[in-house]
Amino acid sequence: DPGADRARACARAGSCARPGARAVHPLMAELLAWKHLTGRQIAALDPGRTVVWVSCSPVEVHGPHLPTVTDNIEARGIARAAIDHFSRRFPEVVHVEVPPVYVAADVLPHKGSLAFRPTTVMRVIEDLGRTLNAQGFRNVWVTNFHGGPRHFVAIEAACDRVNRRHGARMASLFSLLLTRLTGGSTDLSDVIGDVAGIRREDLVGDSHGGALETSLMLHLIGQHVDPVYRELGRRTVEDTLAEQGKPPLASPGQKQGLRSMVRGFREKLRYYHAETYSGTPSLATPEAGAQILDRLGEIAAEGFADLWTGRIGPESCRSPLWPARWLFTEPRFGAAFERLLGLPSPIW
Repeated sequence: DPGADRARACARAGSCARPGARAVHPLMAELLAWKHLTGRQIAALDPGRTVVWVSCSPVEVHGPHLPTVTDNIEARGIARAAIDHFSRRFPEVVHVEVPPVYVAADVLPHKGSLAFRPTTVMRVIEDLGRTLNAQGFRNVWVTNFHGGPRHFVAIEAACDRVNRRHGARMASLFSLLLTRLTGGSTDLSDVIGDVAGIRREDLVGDSHGGALETSLMLHLIGQHVDPVYRELGRRTVEDTLAEQGKPPLASPGQKQGLRSMVRGFREKLRYYHAETYSGTPSLATPEAGAQILDRLGEIAAEGFADLWTGRIGPESCRSPLWPARWLFTEPRFGAAFERLLGLPSPIW
């Protein structure tokens, strides 16, 4: 059967690309699109050497200049960069991407963001992992580039349920990076360092729609970035706290306890009720975006190489918030926390 033969060839080569398609690296496995494969092609894949990728990030406002799909585009971009690096060590592994999931919690409370409960995030990711595992695909890696704790902890909880109940090896890329790189902070200034004209100190506090994300988006889908970014100066959570005479949040790279993380969550929520970005978008360049993407992809690939070879288990792909996960996933605690903040959401 020609269709089945092609599927088996795809599985062997890690690619269903058209003949003559350009490879970025001679050993790089193509990222297959699940939605474009037939049932026979999927059935021909060897589950034992296949990784299924899914992006779970929000549709969310990112300043006046970035599209609302930003986090998902970035998550998928980092996954592609990680696959590039990973495949140089493991060219036999086949990578397949299911359609992105736009269900996310802790989005900015501005018109344009789409908000969901943490329990919804958990159920969607758990059900996805369950159906993939039932078809033999145990290695499911979830990508995300959204730092809302009620979002990424919900993903961790879903992965844990699937692994415990069904024997899968489902893991969160974002949480693995968060733990390995920053000790729980979403500030990447120490990790990224100086890139293409952006200094490390420029990236301190650059956590949403700033130079980092704007650079990534200029590199990934620059045609959808509003040129107004060139006029947007520095504005950060930390600057606002200083103006108000409040102590700063944890320093980049500093290990954070639960108390400091909760305080950071509270202060950021208050900040983002008034603002839509934190950082300096005007410093962004597509060249910096390419360098940042490659750096994050390289680090992610190192972590997933450890997971693939068994040096670590999926339980190592959890954030420092995991011990207190019930605070971020239980509806009654979420509702109580929102009442305590006294910040009604105009989109929920």
